[in-house]
Amino acid sequence: MDEQPRDLTEEIKRLQRCVNDLVSVLALPAAWSGGEPSQIVHTLLDALLRMLQLDLVYIRLKETSDQPPIETVRFAQSRNERTPAREVCDLIQHWLGAAPEEQPPVRWKVLGDRDISMVPLGLGLQGEIGVIVAGSARSDFPQQTERLVLSVAANQAFIGLQEAWLRSEQKRIAIELDQRVAQRTTELAAANEELRKENVDRKHAEEDLRISEEKHRVIIEAANDVVVSMDEKGAILLANPATRHVFGYDPVEIVGKPMTILMPEMMRKLHENGFKRYLATGERHLNWHGVEVTAQRKDGQEFPVEVSFGELTRDGHRLFTGYIRDISERKQAEDRLRASERDLQMTQAELARVSRLTTMGELAASIAHEVNQPLTAVINNGSACLRLLANRNLEPEVLRRALEGIVADGTRASAVLARIRAFIKKEPAERNLLDINEVIQEVLALAGREFYENQVSIDRQLTTDLPLMLADRVQLQQVLLNLVMNGIEASTAVIDRPRLLRVQSRIDESGDVLVSVTDSGTGFGSELDRVFIPFFTTKAKGMGMGLSISRSIVESHGGRLWATPNSPHGAVFSFTLPANVGSSS
Repeated sequence: MDEQPRDLTEEIKRLQRCVNDLVSVLALPAAWSGGEPSQIVHTLLDALLRMLQLDLVYIRLKETSDQPPIETVRFAQSRNERTPAREVCDLIQHWLGAAPEEQPPVRWKVLGDRDISMVPLGLGLQGEIGVIVAGSARSDFPQQTERLVLSVAANQAFIGLQEAWLRSEQKRIAIELDQRVAQRTTELAAANEELRKENVDRKHAEEDLRISEEKHRVIIEAANDVVVSMDEKGAILLANPATRHVFGYDPVEIVGKPMTILMPEMMRKLHENGFKRYLATGERHLNWHGVEVTAQRKDGQEFPVEVSFGELTRDGHRLFTGYIRDISERKQAEDRLRASERDLQMTQAELARVSRLTTMGELAASIAHEVNQPLTAVINNGSACLRLLANRNLEPEVLRRALEGIVADGTRASAVLARIRAFIKKEPAERNLLDINEVIQEVLALAGREFYENQVSIDRQLTTDLPLMLADRVQLQQVLLNLVMNGIEASTAVIDRPRLLRVQSRIDESGDVLVSVTDSGTGFGSELDRVFIPFFTTKAKGMGMGLSISRSIVESHGGRLWATPNSPHGAVFSFTLPANVGSSS
């Protein structure tokens, strides 16, 4: 008998809490009234955490025309979560997918080892502006009343965000209007001042006008650009002598003719309709100053022109005067410039290839040494086979081992030559998934002779299990080989301390793959700011393109290459490359 009253009391309390929460949610707009979208987001998250005793609440707002996207997650203050907020955001984003409003509630270990009930709610009728995700460790979350509170909160947030974005747009429009009003006010003030002067000095103005008209006539007749005037019916009233060499018409031929005589057939109807609409409504569909259109000469040839028109009302009639400039030569110059830019690009690609060839020339001794080792082994094994045949010692096992050695060493020599040939060939970039540690090992093998002859030690600090990256192997070999050779050369000047080159690979704080080459040489001095400038070099036989090309290669892969001093001696060259998400070595 006591159980039902107790359940009824709990139900009443739960409903009262729901009502209180709804009242609080409905009061939220007063708290964020006039605020920015970020303020609305933080106020909403704090309120939901407090009212529904959530363990986490996540929100993501889509980008608008003048607002960047917003994404954040808030944890309950009583929780001591060790999972980074960025990791939680990425997990929730991955779960939501492309249609978050269609995702059902789930329980998921998103915070350490604890199961969290996750409920997504779209912001807007179809989630068009974003999504809210509420999470609680309670197994019965969300209850019906909590769903109601979350739904009302999402609607309130949608309305508040729409209002905030509308205020931002209104503010922008108001600023633009103020600027236009100020500009127009300045123009009107200047016009009024001119009018006052005209009223005061009318007689002088009339004389000045006569002189000005005479000068204007001389300028029009001497101008290289075509000057034409037409009436409100579209008939040509005046044409200057430039019409002859631009359009091929004598000015007297076109006076009285429609302006469309200077246009291609396909544009004439469009001009007539647009001109009639302007006369009736004052609405322009084209800018009248500096607009580029196509004109037609007397012989039917079409060519590009730049047109500027002005309007004058005299004796109740409207007069339109325009300046028409032949821009054929300018267009041709622009085409030549674009072609030249394509040639700036081809030259840079050729310089990259020359840089590879130059670097390979410096490594000729190392290449010869690396190829000579397997060839020497092939010769030795072949000689052994000949001796066995001469001595009639034809034991199959002995011959098999010797022949296997010949095959293995021949294959190794072929692989070395293939790697060198791929490095120096002029081929387009081919990006594949690769392990950066493999590329590092290949480059260090290529430079092995240089390390030996210059007495430079190698310290490899390569992190295993790095994620794969989508990149061009030959281009990354070029970057690494350039940095390694620079480090070896810088270390040769060291006489009072060990010569050491350290190559490291790891994941940096942003999740990208980071590679660094550190030497113990003389460092930069005052040259740090210039090392990446094309054609700057401190080498006697250097081209000054290696580091510039290396930076271009890294940036084309979406990464970054930079240099820093190494304490207490030497230099550090580092670059990052984006990892291929979802893959590992």
